Amino acid sequence: MTCCLRFISAVNILILSYIQPAFAEQPIVFHGKELIVEDTYLWRIIPLTENTQYNTPLSRVNQLKLDYNKLPLLESIGGKSGAYIAKLVLQNKSDNEALFLTVNSNFVDLGYVHYTNQEQNISQLKDFSQLTDDSLPRLLHYQAVDIHIQKNTEVELWLLISADKFATPVSITISGPEDFYQYQNLNNALSIAGITTMLVLALLAALVYVGTRKIVSISCAGYLGLHGIGWAAASGLIDDTLNLSINSTYWGILIFPYAIACASQFVCALFDCKLNHKKLYKFLRYLSIGAVLVGIVNCLIPFTYAFWLSHILASFWVVVTLTVAVFMLKKRDYRAKYFLLGNLLYSASLAYYIAAHSQFFGALAYSESVVVVALSIDCICILLCLSEWFRLKRVDFDKHQYLSRIDVMTQLGNRFALNESVTNLEEFYVVVYVDLDGLKMVNDKKGHQEGDKLIIKTANLMKQSLSAYGGVYRSGGDEFIALLNSHSVAETEELEAKAWRIMETLSAELGRTWQWAGLSFGIATSLEESSVYDCISLADKRMYTYKASNKES
Repeated sequence: MTCCLRFISAVNILILSYIQPAFAEQPIVFHGKELIVEDTYLWRIIPLTENTQYNTPLSRVNQLKLDYNKLPLLESIGGKSGAYIAKLVLQNKSDNEALFLTVNSNFVDLGYVHYTNQEQNISQLKDFSQLTDDSLPRLLHYQAVDIHIQKNTEVELWLLISADKFATPVSITISGPEDFYQYQNLNNALSIAGITTMLVLALLAALVYVGTRKIVSISCAGYLGLHGIGWAAASGLIDDTLNLSINSTYWGILIFPYAIACASQFVCALFDCKLNHKKLYKFLRYLSIGAVLVGIVNCLIPFTYAFWLSHILASFWVVVTLTVAVFMLKKRDYRAKYFLLGNLLYSASLAYYIAAHSQFFGALAYSESVVVVALSIDCICILLCLSEWFRLKRVDFDKHQYLSRIDVMTQLGNRFALNESVTNLEEFYVVVYVDLDGLKMVNDKKGHQEGDKLIIKTANLMKQSLSAYGGVYRSGGDEFIALLNSHSVAETEELEAKAWRIMETLSAELGRTWQWAGLSFGIATSLEESSVYDCISLADKRMYTYKASNKES
């Protein structure tokens, strides 16, 4: 049974090898509307021995034309590497003599198109190799070449391409000027906007690191920046801009693992994994190290294997990010909301990209640009995560700052807050130094709980009466200081008198609730001393004088 199946399969392949070329060489009629020649049974493989034995591209193409029918026909060259040739018979029935061929492949080391018409003596060879395409239309992610065919003319198109990796099936798009320029403008604009967004956001994150020295900032900058540089390389933007002597479109795959290493460190820092999620922290650390190792290995192995390693890593990273985001949201860590949104969008764009290059959905427009734009939006979400991280850290800092300067029992400012306020006083002010009398007696007679009530009541009365004029602080167990602001000599003198009356009223009110309680206080103003601390010291002396006079009376 197995032998029969193998025999039938071999017969099918043999039949296709004879029948399909006839279909492939049927004239393709171009009426002006964009059309796509699918990759299926389009390309023939050029043996390795054929790649180096000719002095000129034209002599090479001419010999391959002679041997064309002997070359193996492939169902698709998606996922393969090497050199391939295809023949198309094209009839131009449109009003445009200038047509554009787009070879839908990210990587093209060598690319030539030779089109001929013996009757009209047309024979022209054009080079659309990645490194020699300066005179051709600039189309990011792909290679495009312009050809000139008169109306109602039929030509033979011979396409020769070579690359270390054809990531997806390589179809050919034939279009007129209007369709091509519309596609070119939108495709390039989307890609450049996405790449620029990534690089600008990376720069912002790096500047944040310069100011904060936080690992979350520099790992974010690495994550965003390496993605931006990688896509700038993969799209051909770096080569088009710098005219390098090597094919930089391969760099995107080689850079990607290092971007994942930075991304892993960013997630660690973003969610404070080292403190709050130790197992996740350990996993992400190992993942970061593994990504760096993959990056190193990719530089040492054939590009085909590097391509698959990077894509396996990318697929794994998508699963990790979505899992981490959902886990953090379940933990009510709402920094994850932006993280999840960005990665969901990026995952959807990858699904669109895969669908666009599969045999099941056909050609879907702007697949690479969609991924770049989605990734740039993901990068915006990542920067929002970073912003949220700093916001929460600021909230925590402010909370600790507040608690470190607040007396827990009375909710008044403590000595730290007092010292800060002292430095902010202006030219005119009044200092009230207060000592709570009778606290020991209340503690002894009624218990410390009642003594605490006395302290809290004193604090509340002083806050209610004096906060309109300045701040009230608890400087010790039963001591309070009020710093009251004024704007002139007359206002200072008036405020001093008002403070005296207020303190006497408060002392009497406390005595009505606790018969042993009262307030001893001293008041000094900026009119009497040259410094705040001298003024506080003078108020302190006057408080003890007041206390002594109360004992005598």
